[in-house]
Amino acid sequence: MFKTILVAVDASPQTDPVLSQAADLALHLGAEVHVVSVNDATSHWELGVTGPAPALFDIIDQDVFATLDKATRTLAHRGITCHTHAPTGMAAQEIAALAEKIAADMVIIGHRHLSWLGRLMEESVGSSLLARSPCSVLIVVEPHITPPTQPTP
Repeated sequence: MFKTILVAVDASPQTDPVLSQAADLALHLGAEVHVVSVNDATSHWELGVTGPAPALFDIIDQDVFATLDKATRTLAHRGITCHTHAPTGMAAQEIAALAEKIAADMVIIGHRHLSWLGRLMEESVGSSLLARSPCSVLIVVEPHITPPTQPTP
């Protein structure tokens, strides 16, 4: 059965629903939980680095550790203790490698609803992870919210 769950999170809005579903599953299954947030400089191309590269990595490190801290607190509030991991590299590769290392039975990630242009500019972690993962992958999909239309006068 599912004894070890690896939850992959970042600073995106999908983190909360991912943690919620992971907590529900972990409590129901009595599973051990590991949370990973990857230091992936390639996912921050929009920062437009003009200064020295170490400044970029400081920003990414702060983002990752803040994300892991939030995840730890959120899960603790539900009565779940977790192990945290902050590897550096390409997200899908690092998540798959960690899943293998900890013998995860399931990886849980979120879906970001990227536009076609966003998918051209940025690799789909979910798609890449599906090709690499040594275990099942649960992709949490929150409904894509569209703004209400204005009535026509």
